[in-house]
Amino acid sequence: MRDNRTTPTRLSAAKLSAAKLPAALALPAALALTLAPALATSAGTNAQAQSSSSDLTALSSNRGLSDGLRPSDPPKRTPIEVEQNPVVPGLPAGVSVDRIEWITNRRVAVFIKSAAMPEHPIQVQILLARDWHSNPTAKFPEVWALDGLRARDDENGWTIETNIEQFYADKNVNVILPVGGESSFYSDWQRENNGKHYMWETFLTKELIPVLNNEFRSNGHRAVTGLSMGGTAAVNLAERNPQLFNFVGSFSGYLDTTTTGMPTAIKAAQLDAGGYNAEAMWGPLGSQDWIDHDPKLGIENLKDMTVYVSAGSGRDDFGAAESVAKGQANPAGVGLEVLSRLSTQTFVDYASRTSVKPIVRFRPSGVHSWEYWQFEMAQAWPFIANALNVAEADRGSKCTPVGAIAEETTSGVIGTCVNDEYDTGKDTKGKAQDFRGGTAFWSPETGAHALYGAILAKYNALGGASGWLGFPVTGETQTPDGKGRFVHFQNGSVYWTAETGAYAIPGDMFEAWGKNGYETGDLKYPVAEANQVGKGYVQKFQGGYLTRNPDGSHFIVHGAIGEKYGEIGTATSELGYPTANEVAVKGGFFQAFEHGNIYWSAATGAHTVLTGDIFDEWGKRGYEQGELGWPVKDMAKIPAGGLTIDFQRGTIEQVNGQVNVRKK
Repeated sequence: MRDNRTTPTRLSAAKLSAAKLPAALALPAALALTLAPALATSAGTNAQAQSSSSDLTALSSNRGLSDGLRPSDPPKRTPIEVEQNPVVPGLPAGVSVDRIEWITNRRVAVFIKSAAMPEHPIQVQILLARDWHSNPTAKFPEVWALDGLRARDDENGWTIETNIEQFYADKNVNVILPVGGESSFYSDWQRENNGKHYMWETFLTKELIPVLNNEFRSNGHRAVTGLSMGGTAAVNLAERNPQLFNFVGSFSGYLDTTTTGMPTAIKAAQLDAGGYNAEAMWGPLGSQDWIDHDPKLGIENLKDMTVYVSAGSGRDDFGAAESVAKGQANPAGVGLEVLSRLSTQTFVDYASRTSVKPIVRFRPSGVHSWEYWQFEMAQAWPFIANALNVAEADRGSKCTPVGAIAEETTSGVIGTCVNDEYDTGKDTKGKAQDFRGGTAFWSPETGAHALYGAILAKYNALGGASGWLGFPVTGETQTPDGKGRFVHFQNGSVYWTAETGAYAIPGDMFEAWGKNGYETGDLKYPVAEANQVGKGYVQKFQGGYLTRNPDGSHFIVHGAIGEKYGEIGTATSELGYPTANEVAVKGGFFQAFEHGNIYWSAATGAHTVLTGDIFDEWGKRGYEQGELGWPVKDMAKIPAGGLTIDFQRGTIEQVNGQVNVRKK
């Protein structure tokens, strides 16, 4: 494969200034942002002169002109499940995955600790391929969707402002959505600016791709697309790393960054969008780094991939029968699209001198706005699919639910299907079918039931129909207290609340929980999965712990005694498993365990006493009702050897096999 472009592939600055250029591109910076109807020329300016302070002074009062293009505030969503510190092999030194947040069953937010940008974990959201769950060994192509100049730090604009999640729901590709990078051009910056030192190219090409390869089943076929700033970045990334991409698409990008007027316009735009200094990005305007990031000058490196470029004319077509516009264009949207169209035309002109033949879609109308980019993504999809060798059956669904699954999903609560039903279950005698909002499962024993949301995500994480839960025997139902939801399965249940998340309860432990009143009892809702300890299990609830002892018995450890049990490690501690439930005594409670007891009173709190000689001596003196009273500390080891424990009215020690009692 080819190496990244080197300086000889670029035209010199002298040749650039001498080239014959469209007059409309030679815009004063102020006009480039204020988008005056009359496009003026800046006669006599050159690449170096464009960095003059007078130009930028004129812009200081124009900050925020592109605010209307900023993606709107997305709703804050609680993850349905979080994987903390997953181990991902094969990552570069200094790179790891901090956590994976499951936003939906098919949408995850991956937070990557970057060596290139170490200040905080970098978020990348992924829309998982259609068959991600149904075919757990399959690998998938990727479609990258880069954001615009006003990129937010909490979510990619594509998922905020377009239907990209719905559009790709029935397609067998992973959609990769980097989050953040306002005004960055997804580039490696020369120096820190505005509190950030962007190193996006390194992160995306050297750090993200190993995560995608080793954790998200990439097959190595990759398309990179972007809008506006992201269109510029997509082409630059493809040109500078041609071995990584099969397709590159620019929707309203700026594909000429060095023609007279363009560096100044970019500098003005970055100043407007967050107060960034373009010279911190690529150095002095028109310098070598600007030349090396000019898409029109690196076209020949695209010769082995499919190239798609599009732009509108800047004409507002709102109200026209064929228009996709949702409202009248703002002035910034008109002017910015004119600049995109002119710079993309220059790119196409340069391409005509090479073997690269871009697919060009110049629209007779259209402005710099999200609804147009949503349209362009859909128009580009067939070309993306061809470039990534996506099979016809993986390009979109032609499915129809049948039988019991069709009857179960007629309400439309989980949307339309995205694939045909497929075999599932340990004996593959059951069926499942994926829908845009969930999955329906069927078996001869259980019938058909539709699952969605956090409970479906938990079910899939536990192996789905092939896991220990088996097939669902109910649909999702609200709990009597109105706070949670649940689904019963052949071998257990999954309960969810907004406060606790979703957790599974094995069938026998569910019955024991039920005897305590289910979620209305002392234990309330589960907050963790049942954890195996030896030959038994311990499951944590809001109010304490439920155990399945090695002998199959069940006990509850709750309240203050439960807190103490959890503090010391539950069944992994010296106490082991409980052998009875909590018992009330005068002044408090105690609970017996395999190797000791926990005692509680309001005056002393909860403390452990192990069985043995000390316990026996205390018993001779009447336990908590006797002369020594309640324990005020946990039994502890003596450094020199032995054990000691303090009570309300004395201490018992065991040293060298000798038990001593000291009264207060």
